[in-house]
Amino acid sequence: MKRNKRVRTFLALIFIVFSCTLVLIPLYFTVLNSFKPYPEIAANIAAFPQKATLNNIKEAWTRLNYPLVLSNTLIVTVFSAIGTVVLSGMTGYWLARHQNWFTKLCYVLILCGMSVPFQCIMITFAKMIGLMNLGNRYLGVIMSNWTFSLPMSVFLVTGAVKSLPVEIEESAVIDGCSPVNLYWRIVFPLTKGTMFTIVSLEVLKYWNNYLMTQFILTKPQRRTIQIAMMSLFNEALFSWDVAVAAVTLSILPLFIFFVIAQKQVLSSATMGAVKG
Repeated sequence: MKRNKRVRTFLALIFIVFSCTLVLIPLYFTVLNSFKPYPEIAANIAAFPQKATLNNIKEAWTRLNYPLVLSNTLIVTVFSAIGTVVLSGMTGYWLARHQNWFTKLCYVLILCGMSVPFQCIMITFAKMIGLMNLGNRYLGVIMSNWTFSLPMSVFLVTGAVKSLPVEIEESAVIDGCSPVNLYWRIVFPLTKGTMFTIVSLEVLKYWNNYLMTQFILTKPQRRTIQIAMMSLFNEALFSWDVAVAAVTLSILPLFIFFVIAQKQVLSSATMGAVKG
């Protein structure tokens, strides 16, 4: 018995180390080479910088127009995430607690939406955004993000709400709680862990969204960080030292977000376990 447990532990450690290696080595090389001049990168990408420099960061900051593209990306990402939480949360709650032919049909349609590849309707959706006069507007990108995120988000919320005991909500209704307050004061806190998981996954998608965004935001002053990076990579003056510095600047806000989000998810999960 103990031997089997040791074998399972050893295999688990191997998989953990292997997974961490796949993720961390590219990240390590990217950040490390952001502070090295190009000749050192060309000589040995794995070596520590002999003369660490911030020139690459400064050059990438300027050529990306980083404050502008960062603010554009934050606007799109934040409002997309907020809308996804509100819409998927209340829709998932409604589908979970109102079981009839109409809600079942809606749920099936949502599952069908999950099975349609994004690339199949990307061009058509971009044309629709243009007809709605939402081209080069943040709202156009935000609405496209909602469209492609809601099926999976609603699916996850519906499952989370179904796992909650109905008696809690019935007690709140007896005490005079309105449907809106019932969701935000009772159901939402109990599904906070699921919500933070959805936000974490969707923020990563919104932040790195390039294909859909490039069709909608074509003006330079509306560029997000991914569009600006692709433009930088395609420039004639392209160089690897500036490129890796640009990648480092793009992942830094995401790193900060995920550190904070991880604490929130763990806190919510612990709170739910204590209440249970």
